[in-house]
Amino acid sequence: MKILLWGWTIMLCALMLTFWFYYETVSEELTSSGRQNTTRLMKFVRWKISHSDESPGTSAFQKEVTELGQHLGVRITYIKDGRVLADSDVEEDRLPELDDHSDRPEVIAAEASGTGKDTRYSKTLQTRMLYVAKTMNKDGEFIRLAMPYSVIGERLNRVKLHFSILLLLIAAGSALTLRFIGKRTSSAVKEVSSTAQAIGEGDYNKRIRVIPGGEYQMMADSINNMASKIQGHIRIIEDQRNQLDAMFENMKEGIMVLDPEGKIESVNRSMTEIAPQTQEYIGRMPLEILTRHEIQDAVDKILKQNSGNDSDSLILDFADGRSMNVTICPYEDYKSRRKLILVFHDISDVRRIEKVLRDFVSNASHQLRTPLTSIKGYAETLIDNPPEDKKVLKNFLGTILDNANHMSKVITGMFALARSEYSGRKLRTKPTDLQKCMAHSISNLNSFAAKKNIRIQKDHIPQVMVSGTAEGLVQVFDNLIENGVKYAPENSTIRIQAELKDGFAVTRIVDEGPGIAEADRDRIFERFFKLDENAVGNGSSGLGLALCRSLVRNFNGDIWVESPADAENATGSSFCVKLLLTEDTRPDAQTKNGS
Repeated sequence: MKILLWGWTIMLCALMLTFWFYYETVSEELTSSGRQNTTRLMKFVRWKISHSDESPGTSAFQKEVTELGQHLGVRITYIKDGRVLADSDVEEDRLPELDDHSDRPEVIAAEASGTGKDTRYSKTLQTRMLYVAKTMNKDGEFIRLAMPYSVIGERLNRVKLHFSILLLLIAAGSALTLRFIGKRTSSAVKEVSSTAQAIGEGDYNKRIRVIPGGEYQMMADSINNMASKIQGHIRIIEDQRNQLDAMFENMKEGIMVLDPEGKIESVNRSMTEIAPQTQEYIGRMPLEILTRHEIQDAVDKILKQNSGNDSDSLILDFADGRSMNVTICPYEDYKSRRKLILVFHDISDVRRIEKVLRDFVSNASHQLRTPLTSIKGYAETLIDNPPEDKKVLKNFLGTILDNANHMSKVITGMFALARSEYSGRKLRTKPTDLQKCMAHSISNLNSFAAKKNIRIQKDHIPQVMVSGTAEGLVQVFDNLIENGVKYAPENSTIRIQAELKDGFAVTRIVDEGPGIAEADRDRIFERFFKLDENAVGNGSSGLGLALCRSLVRNFNGDIWVESPADAENATGSSFCVKLLLTEDTRPDAQTKNGS
């Protein structure tokens, strides 16, 4: 029934559009005809006035123009330099009151081309008029005719009335016809509609039983046959869909499906864990969420191929430290459109282990080659030509022992650094007493400092709890104090200071050594970097500060050096360790420190 109503509405709209087109056409033709008639009258009036014996502006001329206008049934206006000298519809004594006519559209057009036309409302006659103006033989003089537009309007109104009556009759007749047809087909359409709706809602056992009217029998048979086939197909599709959904959502790998334009169509749960905002970027390019042009370039390349099933695989390192093996596979959907599936496999742990192993092998081979060569040389000398002098023999054996100790220290430091870097964010921290850790480190190094007559002076250390581990903090402070003792001159002092600032505890270990050059300040925390190249002579492995930086950063802190510590003498270095205060920090300790 709705279809019939829509058809009836469209028919009425078509009739109304036809009337509108017809009305506009008739209106234009009547207006054009009126202008043509006025143009023919204009030629006659212009000829008549040009052969008149009366002069414009005189009463006789006004009388002649009035009689001519009444005889022809039009308004005649004689204009000179914008001033009305005669008008057939205006009394002679009112002529001076008329407005300047030089700005009238028809007058302006006549001045430009000889003839001008316009249709508008006349304030003088208070009706809509059709104006035609033409130049006279003298400059600045125009003759203008005006015919009431109401004549054309009356004819148009009659056309409008007749068509409206016709439209109402057609609408009423068609409505009765549609009602008769609607009743006849309503029951058949309802039966078909209810059956189709039931099938669409999943009731595939529903069938069309009775169809009034033989013209619907073929459609009923087709729908029944379709329902039977759909029922079998849906069962197969549902089984396959459930299997795929279970696999798709429970895979550890992130899955991203791209549409034919390379935009994100869907993702699985693991993908949202890799990139938490992926669901918000559905319908956008992978580059916008992953910010990696390598993936976007590979996607664009495969989509442009338009044939073949060539896949691609990338290994990407992200800014947050994760490494992903991204496999891009094309496929075609039911419309033969080329789509892509991106599989993100997290290989961060594998890459991290590989990196630790490579670094260990590279650093070990680099750092152990020199002491091994020295040990081998001295050992060969002792075997081939042992010195008789016991002092020389002792020096040889001492050199071998020093190099062996250095190798042991390098290997121990490498293992500690690798263990710290591998732990990364997985390192578990807990509230740790800063004062106890510092006291432990000072106790460990007092005897070492005493050999150079160096005094370790501890200023007030607030009794607070910081984020870290006792073993890790002691190792950091041991390395920093030991470095200060190594590079400080004899009979000097190493000062240890601490303060609380913006939720952090900042500890400074200040020595009186030669200081650190500006070019080396950023490099001293690199692994195997040494200010003193004589590594065996001072026992340095070049790993201590690198280990300190790794541990402090794992504790969510920071470490840096300020040099020179004594600006006046340009000597000394201050190693600063910034550690996060925990909720277990006691307020009374902070209050005491602040006072």
